[in-house]
Amino acid sequence: MRTFEINYGEQTLRLRLDPERVVFDLSPRGASAGANVEAQVHRALRNPLGSPPLRELLRPRQNVVLLGDDQTRLTPTDVIVPVLLDDINAAGVSDEDVTLVIATGTHRPLTGAELDRKYGPRVLERVRVVAHDCLDGDSLLHFGVTRRGTDIWVNRTVMKADVRIGVGNIVPHHPTGWSGGAKILLPGVAGRHTTGQMHLLGASEQQLGKVETPCREEMEDFARRVGLDYIVNTVLDGRGRARRVVAGHFVTAHRQGVHTARQVLGAPFRCQAHMVLASAYPIDFDLFQADKGLFSAAIATRKGGEILLLSPCHDGVSPTHPEAMGLAGLDDDALWQLARGPGRDDPLSIAEALYFNTIKRSFRATLVTEGIPQHVVQAMGFGYLAPEEVPAYVQDRMASDPDLTLGILHQSVDVLPVLQPDGGDDDSLV
Repeated sequence: MRTFEINYGEQTLRLRLDPERVVFDLSPRGASAGANVEAQVHRALRNPLGSPPLRELLRPRQNVVLLGDDQTRLTPTDVIVPVLLDDINAAGVSDEDVTLVIATGTHRPLTGAELDRKYGPRVLERVRVVAHDCLDGDSLLHFGVTRRGTDIWVNRTVMKADVRIGVGNIVPHHPTGWSGGAKILLPGVAGRHTTGQMHLLGASEQQLGKVETPCREEMEDFARRVGLDYIVNTVLDGRGRARRVVAGHFVTAHRQGVHTARQVLGAPFRCQAHMVLASAYPIDFDLFQADKGLFSAAIATRKGGEILLLSPCHDGVSPTHPEAMGLAGLDDDALWQLARGPGRDDPLSIAEALYFNTIKRSFRATLVTEGIPQHVVQAMGFGYLAPEEVPAYVQDRMASDPDLTLGILHQSVDVLPVLQPDGGDDDSLV
């Protein structure tokens, strides 16, 4: 027997297991040495992809908006944004002409402490900061529709800017395939209904790790129409260190970043397991964030098997989408009927319930959480375990079924399991 460890939030759960029956223990890869993020940002700005250098895109006294992500993302914005501001200043644009818009999408606002940790005094003392509010109609402008017919409601401050620059991080993401690129604009600073319409495009099938997805196409069409002039995106390893920074055009630079991210965050495994323990740590804010770990686990779990998603979900299911709790027990037909009906102001909750159904159709899904009451979890169609029950539950399941195999997935929100039955090599992840 051997002791295996897995995070439940900040806690560590320890399980005594037969290592012959643990078919994988996957994490995003760590770098062999620390990487200097600031130096990499400078290098990326000097060598933009698909775009002239940022300084050539700017003119003195222009109104510039920086779009930055929120506390649910690990992007080292406190390091990136000061470097960007210096480059913007060098083009003749002062800090007074720059606004940082926090691209919260439909998430809750950052607390003061979260904002300080995320951006730091080197940013907050230099520029005006505005938090996007997807529900504030006065702060949104209507800008037509996308090719697919999605209404474009977008942040008014962003629309009035002369130049828009997005800062984000690239990780595997359902339903968009990968985060980063145009995603900072849609859903980052879009209206709630616009965001929900986009998310419904990804509700039909697993999209994790794909590049050309319906949601990605919609986001990039949105960005072309609204205007996203430049991006800076990071690729972080399993220890949060920068393996690459890309800058330039929101499509060209993003695709190069994805190429690197697939190598860094792609975790090869040889066979699927009957049961997978997927830790969402450190993305433990709510189920709307942690549930991305269900989709990475689904790749590595045999059909009909069980996924245990471990996350405290400190903010519950979602502080901004409470409707999802009542929808998650409905079948697809009922959900699509609601989506097509009039007067639904939160199609994202419908999309999320549809995402849950894609998992529940193929697997038994169990939530290991303290942030969501057991009766709510079960009403949503999931199994429920308290964290202290996990070791005994797993041992009992393995004792009762001698053929059952187990897999462990760390940082499941950010990892992409890649099936390689023959063992493969790293190049096959490219």
